[in-house]
Amino acid sequence: MTRRAPGWLALAGAALVALPATAAAQGAPPTTSTTVVTGDAQAAYGKLRLGPGWKRVVRDDLAAAQRGRSVRRRSLLYAVQLSDFQLADEESPVRVETLDLQSTPFTSAWRPQEALTPHTVDQVVRTVNRLRTSPIRTQRRSTRKGRRRTLSAPLAMVLTTGDSTDNQQTNEVEWVVRLLEGGRLHPNSGAESTTPCAAGPVPAGEAARYTGVQDRDDVPESAGFYDPDAPAGAFAAFPRYPGLMDRAQQPFDTPGLAVPSYVAFGNHDGVVQGNVAANALYDALVQGCVKPLNFQPPLLSTFLATEPGRAVAVPPDRARAFASRPRYMELHRTGRQADAHGFGHVDPAEAKASNGWATYYAFSPRPGLRFISINTVGEGSNLPGSEGNLDDPQFRWLARELRRADERGELAVVFGHHPIRSLLNRDPDEDARPCADPTSGPGCDGDPRSSRPIRLGPDLQRLLLEHRSAIAYVAGHTHEHRITPFKREGGGGFWGIETASEIDWPIQSRLLEVFDNRDGTLSLFGTVIDHAGPVQPPAPGSDASAFGVPELAAIARELSFNDPQVGAPGGEGRPQDRNVELLLDDPR
Repeated sequence: MTRRAPGWLALAGAALVALPATAAAQGAPPTTSTTVVTGDAQAAYGKLRLGPGWKRVVRDDLAAAQRGRSVRRRSLLYAVQLSDFQLADEESPVRVETLDLQSTPFTSAWRPQEALTPHTVDQVVRTVNRLRTSPIRTQRRSTRKGRRRTLSAPLAMVLTTGDSTDNQQTNEVEWVVRLLEGGRLHPNSGAESTTPCAAGPVPAGEAARYTGVQDRDDVPESAGFYDPDAPAGAFAAFPRYPGLMDRAQQPFDTPGLAVPSYVAFGNHDGVVQGNVAANALYDALVQGCVKPLNFQPPLLSTFLATEPGRAVAVPPDRARAFASRPRYMELHRTGRQADAHGFGHVDPAEAKASNGWATYYAFSPRPGLRFISINTVGEGSNLPGSEGNLDDPQFRWLARELRRADERGELAVVFGHHPIRSLLNRDPDEDARPCADPTSGPGCDGDPRSSRPIRLGPDLQRLLLEHRSAIAYVAGHTHEHRITPFKREGGGGFWGIETASEIDWPIQSRLLEVFDNRDGTLSLFGTVIDHAGPVQPPAPGSDASAFGVPELAAIARELSFNDPQVGAPGGEGRPQDRNVELLLDDPR
């Protein structure tokens, strides 16, 4: 059941809608309770604007809402969920953009805004840093003269729910860590080389520039993609930004998150293009200079069938090598966060038993709260398949964690990449081949334990319902907002929370806050946020060499709105999936 409730700043929202984009970005950014970035999805190319905010919906599917809770409630923890950066090395030789030109199931092998994702995530990070106190206010009666004071909880942490990278590449992981940690980010790839390339000569100086399908001078198939130097074909209505792709390769400084961040592992972090286990052949190709263009389903099956004119030469780069699971975690240990963005909490017994390949962990950010990160990647995928599962050793570990949380009277929040409805992959991890196999690569199965029986969505749902400590499962993957109640027989249950991505429209994140209503119920508040970069990008025809990071992020957001495959209306979800108060019985 659902019912509407006014947004926490409903009156201010009416005024903010009328403000220009630059004014809305001043001070603490508004949430979508006050204003929402929107546009005309029916136009040939829709321009963005600010629209009225989304009202908060009270979801009482799992517990009844008690009157007076807004005065009684106390915040237990305030966090932010970011998901699906899919930070792409858009110049990588093994990306399969040309599959988007064929009648295949692959509609996300390329996006017109993908080169601008680092700049988008930078603006997301800056927005989160300006939301250091919760927008959900609580009132507490003072002991003096019966007065009330308004309180807001401080931001405790950020959860990232997988697909931080697009293609499992080491350089992509390094870019992600830099965005989380802060510092100088170099989003370009490719190195100058004098070694002859089988696909032809690589022009001198090309490594510093963009090389790929969005430049008609580089790739014959570029007529089917958005080239901002000269938009044409299906993208004729898109804006012209001369030099945009080269500008996107230039380094910039990024602040990093002001609070700790905790990372879950996604399919794009663990398998090539989110679909196929990385073998030795793919790993050699990704570091080399030959970019094939003649892909045919099944995915990546014709990497070396480079017919004349069906491959192009690109600057090679050893930094593009695929990252194994241990390497992925190692790269997250290179920054200032002592617990390696969660991977420092991997159970030593699980790490030893898995030969260092376990990427799941648990930690307690506050007394009485247990956060559990699970790895839902279908690691044995040898055919196109982006959906997830849990192997049996991890499933048994999760059951032990939840049992201990029950015994300690804790509230458990589980977070991972695939939601329950996307845990459909029946392939065992062993299908990726053992690491001792000379034909295997970074995507091999390094865990000596048997993965069978593979656990799917119904298994995880049943396990979470068996343990009263579990109050929420927070996930990404679907690139859309969706809230699902999972009811326990006899009363109670947990909430499934899915949040849209940082790569596809609407490019939004979600604030999450757990409240004790002190009446036998809990409330989980979810508040969707836009990043606070400019709503309107620079005028078409502007020289892109002068654009700053905010302007590049603004262009990315508008391009995502107009993406002909996964643009608006995209992942906004229904009203009851956006700004919500989720009621449930307090299991303690």
